[in-house]
Amino acid sequence: MPGSRNERLKIAVDLDGVLAETMEAWCKRANGFLGTNLTLADLDTWASWHKLGISREQFFQFLDEAWDDWESIPPTEPGLEEKVRKITRMGQIDVVTGRSKESVKAAKSWLSEQKIPYQRFVRVPGWKDKIFLNYDLYIDDAPELMPLISRNPKMWGILYTRPWNRTVPELRQVFRVESWTEIPKLVNQIQRERLRTSTYPKIRSIDSSGMEHDPEPRSNPSWNLYTES
Repeated sequence: MPGSRNERLKIAVDLDGVLAETMEAWCKRANGFLGTNLTLADLDTWASWHKLGISREQFFQFLDEAWDDWESIPPTEPGLEEKVRKITRMGQIDVVTGRSKESVKAAKSWLSEQKIPYQRFVRVPGWKDKIFLNYDLYIDDAPELMPLISRNPKMWGILYTRPWNRTVPELRQVFRVESWTEIPKLVNQIQRERLRTSTYPKIRSIDSSGMEHDPEPRSNPSWNLYTES
């Protein structure tokens, strides 16, 4: 990412499952349609539609329908507004999500109602497209996004633990957290490490145990930026 190393971090924060507990509402929708008694704990894989015997399209339709009643969606944690606010002094927070166009208005209304601080709302076609935006730090629950982040020495990841990402192994420059209360300290640590190094190729990584490592040589592909506010 161009610019001075003294710039504040550019932080991409996911919406579903990281800020908004939409999968609880998803379970209610799915249970009504399927006649099941699903809970969050049952969604223990990223592609849960395979396990449930429904199509991917049906899975995401339930998710869109959950946003129709956005006022009933709780935050992932109590006091989330203040927890998110603690990291705003260290970086610019953008909400970066794969929400459908139809649900964007509801999602923004939810963020406003919950008083979540953020600079921009960025919609991408899917989780894979987030990596092309070249943020310094991604706070996300997508298990398959973290290996992509780990391969780029310019990027850091914070994996917000959910039932569907518990099998993600330890990765370079990726931290796992159980709660938002852990995040400010990690963001501060990442910011200090970033400021300590003069150029990206010399950056040292910090694993989940707090150990520092020299980076392995790796290629840095040229990516095209994609955003839709």
